[in-house]
Amino acid sequence: MAKLSVFAIVSGALRDAICRMHHPAFRVAMLIAPLVLTVVGPFRSDIYNFWHALLLWALVIWVSTVVGMVNRSLVDRLLPRLNFLMRGGVSAVIFGAYLTPIMRLFSVGSGIMREEYYPTDLEVFLTAALGSFSVAAVRFYIFHAPEAQSELPSAPAQAPIFDRIAATRFDQIIRMTVDDHYVEIVTDLGQERILMRFADAIREMGEGNGLLVHRSHWVNPTAVTGCRREGIKVFLMTRDGAEVPVSKTYRENAISAGLIEG
Repeated sequence: MAKLSVFAIVSGALRDAICRMHHPAFRVAMLIAPLVLTVVGPFRSDIYNFWHALLLWALVIWVSTVVGMVNRSLVDRLLPRLNFLMRGGVSAVIFGAYLTPIMRLFSVGSGIMREEYYPTDLEVFLTAALGSFSVAAVRFYIFHAPEAQSELPSAPAQAPIFDRIAATRFDQIIRMTVDDHYVEIVTDLGQERILMRFADAIREMGEGNGLLVHRSHWVNPTAVTGCRREGIKVFLMTRDGAEVPVSKTYRENAISAGLIEG
């Protein structure tokens, strides 16, 4: 049973990370970031020619980003009771700890970067940990900024579900799904994993704030970016990059909400 739980947590974290990689912003960032660092040339990478430096930074960014996304998803699943910033801090320390040897292996061990030009392990750890936590802090500030809060009515925040998750507004909530005995709530701040019945989670969201499109999936209509058909199957695409299946039983809900055509 323990092995099954570990497998479920790891596979779920991988699934979450892959979903986020489908987001258009992720793909753009993965193309632009290596170019920017190649031009700027931090950590003495400016000693290399353009293509060598581009290869170096592409590997560093792509590997660290994938590792970081899986790491954060694992922390979210293993420590759901911690608040968003606390999980961000734990995730940052763990991320820095195991990214440090990985980066040395990829950069120095593979011969891409010479040992004398490689930063110390402490510098790599601090850069990775602070960078990871900075991303979490920026995301937290953006979605909790007073200006953003004042633009929306405060009444929706009284819904019981907000006592369980980091999000404070309905526009931050993207979707919910069932995973064994847990409910996974995906928001702009990350993912919450709560031990409760799916029906109770939907009830706590409040009537009219979303819709059931499958017996195991609930979506916020404002978070839907499009739909995709695969034969007779229909999927809703949400802004986190996920594709949510729409079952025949609940298809009328999606049609009535204007999310798919009849």
